[in-house]
Amino acid sequence: MNKIILTPLKQSPGKTLILLFLLFTAFGQANASGYQINVLLQNSTDTILFLNHYSGKEILTDDTARKINNGPFLFSGSDSLDNGYYFISSKSRKKLFDFFITGSQNLSFEVNIEDPFSSMVTGGSVDNSKYYNALKILRSSFGKQVRVPDSLPWLMANVDYSLSSVFKLFNDKGSMSICEKYLLASIPTGIYQKYFVGGDKAGKDAAIQFIDHFFDNLDLNEEFLISTPVYEQRIDEFIDTVSMLPTLNMQKQVDRLISLAGNNAKAQSALVWHLESHFGAYYFLPGFDEMYVHIINDFLENGKVAWYFPVVRDRELTQLKKISLLLNGNTGPDMEMPDTSGIMHSLYSQQSNYTLLLFWASTCSHCRDEMPSITRFYADFHSKYNLEIFGVSTDTSVTRWKNYIRKHQLPWVNVFGRKSIRGNYHLLYNVQSTPVMFLMDDKKKILAKYLTPEKFAAIIKQRESANPNK
Repeated sequence: MNKIILTPLKQSPGKTLILLFLLFTAFGQANASGYQINVLLQNSTDTILFLNHYSGKEILTDDTARKINNGPFLFSGSDSLDNGYYFISSKSRKKLFDFFITGSQNLSFEVNIEDPFSSMVTGGSVDNSKYYNALKILRSSFGKQVRVPDSLPWLMANVDYSLSSVFKLFNDKGSMSICEKYLLASIPTGIYQKYFVGGDKAGKDAAIQFIDHFFDNLDLNEEFLISTPVYEQRIDEFIDTVSMLPTLNMQKQVDRLISLAGNNAKAQSALVWHLESHFGAYYFLPGFDEMYVHIINDFLENGKVAWYFPVVRDRELTQLKKISLLLNGNTGPDMEMPDTSGIMHSLYSQQSNYTLLLFWASTCSHCRDEMPSITRFYADFHSKYNLEIFGVSTDTSVTRWKNYIRKHQLPWVNVFGRKSIRGNYHLLYNVQSTPVMFLMDDKKKILAKYLTPEKFAAIIKQRESANPNK
């Protein structure tokens, strides 16, 4: 930030404030390069403010400004900021208001923080003026119950879209400013389709229409949307929706999603990065590990899409290797560990039609909560379907582990993971928490993982009903 030292003016407090604000604004207009953003807050005790933007789910701070002589705050820099979405936050990191940089970087904002929607006065930007006029129109439907900028998603979900003044904002996508595109993208998919697409279908057709038109009001080729709060929110919602519709092919839908950003290499790279990160973070959800592997192998590593952050490539490839080995259909790696009597048991030595590989700990509260369900699952499926459980303890205390087994009379094979003579369970099965369960067939091929005993039971029943003469 450029430092500006001002000598206090011999004026009354009110005149000093006004003169400072005009001085900063004029100074900004005199500089052709860089940025000058003046902020005048009413009803605020803040003495320091932050200029921020989003990068995925992270908030990055671009500049800091301190109040000068009880007057405005000045953000300034010799290098221009990228066009896009920004917001001002207080010292406590509370979001005060948002705005857009779309051209001129000599901007001013005067706002009463108790009511930013109706009090905002912008300078230097037609787009920001239009943005806050739109917010005022939306807010007018609800009176004073909506006070902060973060209420925008709620506004967009609840506003009466029969208002002609709102429709006018979205008539012609081709001539929209980025602030209007952001407002349009903020409309939840269901609301947008109801009023703009015509949500008159039902059942399966409604679900297909919902997915097919999911991004009609969000152009994934728009780079500025990458740094807005609505971007990842909408993509995550899409993934969650598709994952809950078993009739849809997840890979096909994700590939189509990536193609929607095909006209902008940077935007497509950012989209693929977010998808890869999302599926990697939630690899334990059904099908997410397969999507994680698919995106890295079929888009990033083959060069179709560039890594958005090349520095993370090695880390992600290490994670990829672990997850790839545990995809459904792959044979789980063998391990050999001692039971409570010191007798060695290997996973592959379990002769059964089904094996539930269970990683657990006696000190794990989630494990203790799940153990009654696991015990019932074993009782119901052990004899009927020839199921065995290979329980690997992650405990640090042998005594505590043995005491728990004896107290609860766990009837299956129980081994102590920390005394393995073949295979490190942490590395082989990517065990980062407990309980973790893998369901395997008689050849130790992985059928399913990271599910509950009830869901494993349903899988076995479905598998058995499909092969009654097996």
